[in-house]
Amino acid sequence: MTSIAALLTDLVFQAFVAEGLPAELGQVRTSDRPDLAQFQCNGAMPAAKLAKKPPRQIAEGVAAHLKERPELAKLEVVGPGFLNMDVTDAFLAQHVDGLAADDRLGCPKRDPAREVILDYGGCNIAKAMHVGHLRASVIGDTLRRLFDFAGDKTIGDIHMGDWGLPMGMLITEVKRGRPDLPY
Repeated sequence: MTSIAALLTDLVFQAFVAEGLPAELGQVRTSDRPDLAQFQCNGAMPAAKLAKKPPRQIAEGVAAHLKERPELAKLEVVGPGFLNMDVTDAFLAQHVDGLAADDRLGCPKRDPAREVILDYGGCNIAKAMHVGHLRASVIGDTLRRLFDFAGDKTIGDIHMGDWGLPMGMLITEVKRGRPDLPY
């Protein structure tokens, strides 16, 4: 499932093409001014140079192709030629319902997958364990799961800290129990 901005971009692409302009000028994005609109398209500005027309005239032509779209609650041309858009509640609800029905909640798998190696610290086994020792392990494993979900091949590796003390204690204990072995 694609984002709302991508769905709107497809609609605006068609409107730009209908005006005889390159489709890529119809790129829609989240508005810089959410107090004015939810989404915006600034493609009329660069289109004006290509078409040798005022940008507002181009924006009004594009808007004319979009004015009857049921997805749009508001479509207005502002300033020198910016397109401001709000989507309808019904369109938003339909999009959210589609996301909820998707097992991946609209998040596509990365293609091609990358190999991601996460090397995160574990607890220091020579010290008394407490909740602080779990922090690096929990954060590292959470990152590994996120990369997995994105479609990457992940390798997670925890390094336990300070093996010297426990190994020394083990050797000392073996030496006490078996003094006949070579040390």
